Amino acid sequence: MDLKEFTTNLVKEEFGKYLVDLRFSGPYEDEDLDVDVILKEKPIDFEERMLDVFRQLLDSDFEVLIDYIVDDEHG
Repeated sequence: MDLKEFTTNLVKEEFGKYLVDLRFSGPYEDEDLDVDVILKEKPIDFEERMLDVFRQLLDSDFEVLIDYIVDDEHG
């Protein structure tokens, strides 16, 4: 499984019903991958969910920068 697939699976697991799309870029000098997570709405427990994603990526020795956008058209 490659890093994009691994990251996609983690984000889908945590944000499934909120997820609209993922946009990948990189790798860059300090990161293995940059990801924009596009959500329909921001879940109340967003920070906890995002921490779970980051924790699993760091435990697997990946440096992934994740940002999010709330897409009002899908909310």
